[in-house]
Amino acid sequence: MDASNANTSRRAFFLNGGAALGAGVTATGVSLAGTAQVPQQQPPSQPATDVEAREQLACAQDREAIRQLHYRFVQLIEQRNYEAVAELFDAQATLALSGESASGRAGIAHLLSVGYREQTVAALHEAYRGNARQHQDCITLEANRLGARALWHVDVAIGTPLQGDCTAAQMARLQGLLAERRWEAGRLQARYVKRGEDWKLAVLEYHPHIT
Repeated sequence: MDASNANTSRRAFFLNGGAALGAGVTATGVSLAGTAQVPQQQPPSQPATDVEAREQLACAQDREAIRQLHYRFVQLIEQRNYEAVAELFDAQATLALSGESASGRAGIAHLLSVGYREQTVAALHEAYRGNARQHQDCITLEANRLGARALWHVDVAIGTPLQGDCTAAQMARLQGLLAERRWEAGRLQARYVKRGEDWKLAVLEYHPHIT
């Protein structure tokens, strides 16, 4: 085979199939016989891949645990299981809902089990539902995965307790009756902390949507 034929054959190889092997085949990847030799590429380090996979799994598990904590809070509020609600909070947590606020788990327990149950507050949250802005909900984990922030878009049922200290009003409050109940669109802004393997609420604030 003369030089011109050799060059033509080599060009035909790259044009008709050799190029399909990709950029990994260099000039040294073609043998003297014209057979393509695919160079051995080093696979990514297996330990690094395992670490990355474990980190991704751990982050997904943390986000799911935070979602479940949020759903638990919503469920317990509607069930009026206020003592269990307080246990979802960290010892130094803060809570602010429609003008009512409390600090520390003990303070939150008092606000809910006394202020809410006995209806001594000006307004109380009775239930939550996801609303049209729910697709904007988000959870952001801190780099060390010991803290997180979340935003939950909700419709909230806000109850206004009956006023007055007469026997009828007191009995009505004990039965959970309200002077008014209305739905309002807003958002819950939350901060979470991880204690051991469990996530706790550190801050929970409700903000109505401004129309």
